[in-house]
Amino acid sequence: MKEVIDFVVKGIVKSKYILLVPFAMILLIVSLLVINSTQSETTRKELQGTFDNRQETVNFLISRALKKQRHIGLTEEQQQSLDSLLSQEKYLYEISSKLDQGNLDISLENIKYTKEYKAYVGSVSIPYNNMNLLTIEQRKAEMLAEHNLSFTEQQTPFNTALFTKQLFQLLFSPITAFLFLLIFSYKYLSDAENRTFDFFKVNSLSNTAIYYGYLTPFLLIVPLYIFIASFLSLLPTLVTGNINTIHYPIEIAVGSETMMVPVWKWLLFLPIGWGIFVSLLLVLAICLFKQRISLGALLAMIALPLVIGYVISTQFGFYMVNPIHLIVSYETHLLPTHRFMIYLLWMFIVLIICLVASYPVFNSQGSVFKPTSFLSTKKQYHPKNKWKLLQFEHVKKKRKGHVLFTLILLFGIIGGTSIFVNQQYQNLPETSLKLIEDLQNIYVERQSHWKVLEDEEDMERLSTSQEESDEEMTEFIPKENPYTVIVEDMEHGYNVLEGLKKEIGSPHFPEKFRETMNTLDSYKDIDPSQWPVTGIASKEQQRILDEKDITPWTIGHSWISNFDDPSTAFDNEHYKLLKASQERHTKYGNSGLFSVYKYLDWNMMLFVLGVFILLLWTSISEEQRPNLSMNFLTTKPISSSLIYVSKWVYNGMIASGLLLISGSIVFLLSLLIGGLGESQYPILVYAVEKYKDDLFYSAVDNAYFYFESLLALILKSGVLIMAQIFFLNSLFSLIGRWLKNHYATIIITLIITFAGYFLANQYTSINGMYLNPFVYFDTWNIVDGWKSIVADSSKVNFINGCISLLVSGFLLFCMGLLSGRKRV
Repeated sequence: MKEVIDFVVKGIVKSKYILLVPFAMILLIVSLLVINSTQSETTRKELQGTFDNRQETVNFLISRALKKQRHIGLTEEQQQSLDSLLSQEKYLYEISSKLDQGNLDISLENIKYTKEYKAYVGSVSIPYNNMNLLTIEQRKAEMLAEHNLSFTEQQTPFNTALFTKQLFQLLFSPITAFLFLLIFSYKYLSDAENRTFDFFKVNSLSNTAIYYGYLTPFLLIVPLYIFIASFLSLLPTLVTGNINTIHYPIEIAVGSETMMVPVWKWLLFLPIGWGIFVSLLLVLAICLFKQRISLGALLAMIALPLVIGYVISTQFGFYMVNPIHLIVSYETHLLPTHRFMIYLLWMFIVLIICLVASYPVFNSQGSVFKPTSFLSTKKQYHPKNKWKLLQFEHVKKKRKGHVLFTLILLFGIIGGTSIFVNQQYQNLPETSLKLIEDLQNIYVERQSHWKVLEDEEDMERLSTSQEESDEEMTEFIPKENPYTVIVEDMEHGYNVLEGLKKEIGSPHFPEKFRETMNTLDSYKDIDPSQWPVTGIASKEQQRILDEKDITPWTIGHSWISNFDDPSTAFDNEHYKLLKASQERHTKYGNSGLFSVYKYLDWNMMLFVLGVFILLLWTSISEEQRPNLSMNFLTTKPISSSLIYVSKWVYNGMIASGLLLISGSIVFLLSLLIGGLGESQYPILVYAVEKYKDDLFYSAVDNAYFYFESLLALILKSGVLIMAQIFFLNSLFSLIGRWLKNHYATIIITLIITFAGYFLANQYTSINGMYLNPFVYFDTWNIVDGWKSIVADSSKVNFINGCISLLVSGFLLFCMGLLSGRKRV
């Protein structure tokens, strides 16, 4: 076994690509460090805004209390409140002074302020803070004070352990684990292809020695990679002397409770968990390679148990025996407690068991060390009687590995979308908690405002009653304060939301959340004629959902239209308002149809088409240089026009086929996780003008709209995507007909496509732009009608899009077909 290990290690060390790994890590770290350092100060600005608002409120309450003291005097409780406010003012001034200087070491002052505020609300006073969030803030400040730490940048850290955590989540991710598996597979297959196994067999090495000899170096490389990645990631923290920030607390929502977890738990769990996970993948891969299976079958057989483990984790929660938690779904289940140590120890024992169990597999004599058919690149090509040119193209791409690599990328893109959507769905309890607390903050602010008015009204009434009593000596019967009811309503709303927090995690929480949001509807007190598209569409959609007995997507009850998208904000305050509204009505599910909807809504198809052009598609220019295979083809005799048509047909068939296969399989994954979904779910479709009777109209946004089923829009998107492939295929083929270099064909096609897409989106409203095929690459915005609103033209629609793409594609195809000579 030592000979095999030495051979594999020498092959790895002598590889010129081995230095690319640390170089890539250093480049990533430096780039992220520079980016984060230029975008810092976010936390300081947030803290400064928070404490400036508190200071402004305290100053207002102090001036108001002093005014009251001068006019009618203060009771003992009110005097205590004033004293408490004066103490709060002192602490807030100290905090603001430090923040103005860029000093975030405000933990001690913050703790004193929090304790003083709790004393303040214990007397007759006007509460202006959310006590629950203030308690969380106090716990965080106490942990910082305990370790002598200051507040630090959390969103874009660059010189603390939070930056290391950010790097760890990139370097020890499922993507890097998959890349490690591919590198291992490439090394094994290349050596098998070079008949290295025969050489070992001739030297009387046993099966066990050979396979353990291949596995051991990579199992040793895993901790080496962990060490290098960890050292480089910790280097900025070590150089700046901020290693103590490993104790910095991060907020994690567990149900309705927010817990503080120090950063060091991530720094410990991520590399160890990733290392065990990759080692398990390598053991499974080498056992499968022993059975002489193809790389595609190997990836499928490894992906299957991972998918099963992920489905189990999403459907049934956390299990100590599920290895998938080594890379996903570990934060809320493991890090808030010390259970992760037990879990990592158990997974390490599982790895040892797998290594022991692999011994009889490696020791078996069921396989012979010789190049198998799938490893041989010298297998003679025997075409079938029909479609010989298409077979010829497919064999070339297959032998180059382009088909398999493209399929892997497609699974990554579409599967990544499904997993991301499901992870967002799994994180909805945490999102819900944040939204509820944000709403509670709004109620606290409103309550403090109305409480001031209530108190002023009481003071004015008391002063008036005293004057009337002195003059008339009559009995005064006080009237009810009109602001009292409003204050009570604010208190009631806060308490309702507090009770809703306790329901987080329960099966009926989404319904309870929507029911509560309906009671807080901001449109119920507004004249319906003044409702925007969001208000009308939300009411009408809810009616359709109730009528068809469809469960709404979480979280909120409103459908936020594109007119209220945060990107349309006039200023920063308007942006915050729209962003908060959008977050309170996040639409998320985990069904198959919802995953497809998000895939289309994010317009990931553009990236997929780019992958097809870059890796998969073929052109006549590919046959010119450096492989003069066209000379071989044309001597058969086969005309250049027939070659052109066959390549055009191959591109369209392989692109559509791979897209359909990968999309169907990933759709089945989403189907297992969240079911099919509601095919009749009503989706808002925009219109510029009224062309049928059942359209709704909003005078505020000056727009018509109606509802169409989700399935219908997905089918329309599928047809539009096929038209996009048809057009791009013709464009690519024509450019390949005119150019002699295949790489130039790829680059020119991509440049024209992205430039056309950019210009079409920049100048959509120009007359005649509806004829431009590039306008219709914004897939979902075409089928839901929003592009017609942007263009202010009803001609920009799904039907015209398909016609434009197909007609343009047909014309480009004919131009290439009729070209007698190539142009340089």
